[in-house]
Amino acid sequence: MSTPQEHTPDNLVELDLSPFAKEDVEKIKALGEKQRLCYRWFRFQRRTEPGLDQFIIYSGARGRTPYAAYRIERHRDAQYALISQRTGETIANGRTIGNVLDHLPDDFFYSI
Repeated sequence: MSTPQEHTPDNLVELDLSPFAKEDVEKIKALGEKQRLCYRWFRFQRRTEPGLDQFIIYSGARGRTPYAAYRIERHRDAQYALISQRTGETIANGRTIGNVLDHLPDDFFYSI
């Protein structure tokens, strides 16, 4: 009778699916172009760490209204999340970046 191994083998490599794909980056840039066509400014910032890739996106009007800030995350298991940068509240989770971008609140696109 064999006994189970007490330790995990050291030759296994953990799969990390967290980096954004090229198509995801293109969708973020397209979102910025859409904002510019609506006469709003748009800026994004990317942060990468092991197991997590993030885009922080900002949008605002050229006036006195406050800007909108949201964070799009891609985790190690290739899941996406949309999070409010101001409150830390998770707004949406999804399997594609398109799913979470569909849940961007109205204050990102319009001055309320």
